Amino acid sequence: MGYRSPVFALPFALLASSAACGADIPKSHDHPLVSRFKGADIVGFREADFGRASLPSGPGEKHIEASGRMTDIVYRIPQGKSAVEVLENYRKAFAAAGFESAWTCGPGTRDGGCGGFRFAGDLADPVIATLGGDSTTMTDLLDATNNHVSYVLATHRHGGGATTVALMVSQDDDQPVGVLLRVIEATEMAQGQVKVDADAMTSALRANGKIALYGLHFATDSATITADSKATLSEMAKALKASPGLKVFIVGHTDNTGSLAHNETLSQERAAAVVRSLAKDYGVAADRLAAKGVASYSPVAANTSDAGKAQNRRVEMVAQ
Repeated sequence: MGYRSPVFALPFALLASSAACGADIPKSHDHPLVSRFKGADIVGFREADFGRASLPSGPGEKHIEASGRMTDIVYRIPQGKSAVEVLENYRKAFAAAGFESAWTCGPGTRDGGCGGFRFAGDLADPVIATLGGDSTTMTDLLDATNNHVSYVLATHRHGGGATTVALMVSQDDDQPVGVLLRVIEATEMAQGQVKVDADAMTSALRANGKIALYGLHFATDSATITADSKATLSEMAKALKASPGLKVFIVGHTDNTGSLAHNETLSQERAAAVVRSLAKDYGVAADRLAAKGVASYSPVAANTSDAGKAQNRRVEMVAQ
């Protein structure tokens, strides 16, 4: 079945351009919900059927996690246009389309500046690393060192879920305006595409002393185990019952989004939830299980991309 967008679009009136510009990088296009600013070129592009993003949602380290169909676009605005003009057109278009602003920052806004170069680099650099396009061009456009950075986080809730947009408008000295647009349309990731059965778990424990279980899923920022985890929990129980002398640690891991203290608590609670489920729902003796949360202390990939963060968010079963 083909992808279908929610039935709304952002009206940019006379400042919008529905036609792609000749300078766009190959295989790039506007998001169907958000037109480009008139005359802008696409210099960076990526889309994925499913992805996760950590998006700034307030001053300091405040972030939200958004997941779903993801589109990231970097635009180069024509010379002579100001960052204020570009930002205000996007903000008015978001409001007209029914988006609710969750946080706005930048020069002259109620929340004050976003943090200048550090904010721009922290937000843009991990995204740039994943995009098709010239990374130097994108960095020059987005990593403003003069504090001329503005940001809008907004959400549109509709019958099929929610669409989140994160927009950064940046203008460094002697550079045209750069725009980073991230659009995340909430969808469920297709699960069950890779299965690890009890025999594979037993083999991994014997060979390596541990196994990472990516079939265990939790509600966002929560220790609530989701229903699609049942198959993995069942196979874990089978593996443990097939080796009655085996005791294991259930170890929770997170990425580095948010504070370390929060992630320590979250990873511990998630590990404990798995232990409780194995004991209560699957009849595994509780004295064979011990829960431990280690937050982001033991990554298996760099936390500089969404793909790396997804690898780091995991539960491991470790032989005691």
